[in-house]
Parts: sequence; C-alpha cells; structure tokens
Amino acid sequence: MERYRRLSGKNISKWYKTFGRKNLPWRKKVTPYRVWISEMILQQTQVATGIDYFLKFTEKYPDLESIKFASEDDVLRLWKGLGYYRRATYIYQAKEIIHNKLSGKFPEEFDSIVSLPGVGRSTAGAILSIAFKKPYPILDGNVKRVLSRFYFQKIFNEKKFWILSEQMLDKIDPFSFQQGIMDIGATICKKQNPDCRVCPLKKSCKSNIRSDYFNLPAKRAKKKSLHLNFKIHYKENKIFLIRDNALGFWKNLWMPPYEICKNNNYDIKHTISHRDLFIEFKSEEKVDQFENGQWFEKEKLQFIATPKPISDKLLKL
Repeated sequence: MERYRRLSGKNISKWYKTFGRKNLPWRKKVTPYRVWISEMILQQTQVATGIDYFLKFTEKYPDLESIKFASEDDVLRLWKGLGYYRRATYIYQAKEIIHNKLSGKFPEEFDSIVSLPGVGRSTAGAILSIAFKKPYPILDGNVKRVLSRFYFQKIFNEKKFWILSEQMLDKIDPFSFQQGIMDIGATICKKQNPDCRVCPLKKSCKSNIRSDYFNLPAKRAKKKSLHLNFKIHYKENKIFLIRDNALGFWKNLWMPPYEICKNNNYDIKHTISHRDLFIEFKSEEKVDQFENGQWFEKEKLQFIATPKPISDKLLKL
C-alpha cells in the first residue's frame, strides 16, 4: 500500500514537469515572498482573475524589501475589486511582523509561517513545499477533489484528508508534486466533466475504476440582503469620506457616510461572499461629525483604498 501511494505522488511530479502550468507568473522567479503573495491572492479567487492582480501587486512590490514601508492603505488600494479585503490587511500585518520581528527575512519553519496573519496550514504547506522544497501537505479545494476521487472518499473528514494528503505527497520532489496536484485538480479532475483519459492517476484512481466522478458536498452559506444608503457630501471638488468597520466587511476602506435602510430603492446591486448589497447614493449638503472622517480632493480618489462599487460611483461625479 505504501508503494502504491509513493508511486501516485511520483506520477504527479513527473506529469507536472511535462504538462504543468509553468507559465503562471508566480511559478517564474520563485521566491518565498512571491509564493506567499500568490497564495494569499488565490484564497477565494480563481487563477484567471488572480493573474492580473498578482502582476499588478508584484510590479509595485516585487519583494519584501520593496513593501517594507507600504502603508495598509497602499496594500488595500492594490486589492480594489478583488474582494475579501481582509487578505490585503493580513499581507500588511504579516510584512510588518517580518520586518519588525524577523529581520526582514521570510521565515522557513512551519510554526513561524503558520503564525503569520492570514496563513493557514495549507498556505504554509504550499510556501514550504514550493519555495523551500520542504515536504509539507496542502489541502486546498483542488487537492480535496483529487484526493476524494482517488481514494473514493465521498464524505469530507478534515483530519482524514490531511492524512491522505501527506500519504500521497512526493517527499523527494514536493516542489513539482504540489503544483502538479493543484494543476490536475484545476485542469483535469474538474468538478464537471473530468478528463480522466489524460490523468496520470487514472490507473489507480478508485473513482475512475468505478466510473463514479462525484463532488464533495459544498457548504453554501445563505446570502443575506443589506440595503445601504450612502450620503455623498461633495463641495469645491472635494468629497467627505469615513473609515467605518461596523459593517463587518470593507474593513479600513474609505467610503461616504451611510445608513442601513429597509426601502427597496437602490442604484446598484453588488454581491460579496455572503451578502447581496443594494446600494443607494444620495447627495447631502449637511456634514455631520464623524470620527476617522476627512475631505479628499476628487483627483486623489484613485490613490486611496475604497470599495470598487463606491469608487466607480465617486469617480463619475
């Protein structure tokens, strides 16, 4: 049985060297920093979307030294439109720890990496395997699907899947293996219409043998609706914005003062991970006193971090 598992891992590594997506930008000039940034971007983000954001981010901040003095606003601004803004805040917090407590060097040990804000066990495993070539398991969505079908596990048990991920791991070449198993999940062992004919695991895959290509049941959170009325204070080419974290999302982003309302009028609908937002904009002359509020010249709006649906509206004023 152990030989069977090792053979599977080696098959994946061999496949990656020939067929893997080595043209992805984070797989060129591999460094711990670039792997980390790519992993943060690809949390909750498809590869096709993540490419442009990764290129934009690493053009501005190509390495740890270049991001040393970046403010949280600087990082959040690069994240505009990508969603899950907390990931950008985690990057800011982590780089502060690295520069202030770790002498500006990315950590090489699992416990140190997983202690960084926003870095879980799977992200840490990817960084260690790809950037440092140390054999640590990962368990992202694509890997879960490959493992579940290969071992014919129709019920997800996190503890068991971590064991399966470690068993299949090619410990001699974790660099090729981890990228290979993610690519197989993304391009071959897809949710719909898996292309088993070209899969390097087809001879040993229990799902292929049984012709049963199931998907693990997904946890779907019911979306809640929220109606927001943003009050736009605009005078002398300046707009008044606040930072308010009471919403629970768009943390530390600039936006006009708002109120939560119950009417059905709205100018735009915007969907985030767990909410459908119905947004209305109204012009207001009177400006109430708000903490963390200030006036911004319209020309400078592109240089501050604002939610995309808000910035799209404000830039049209």
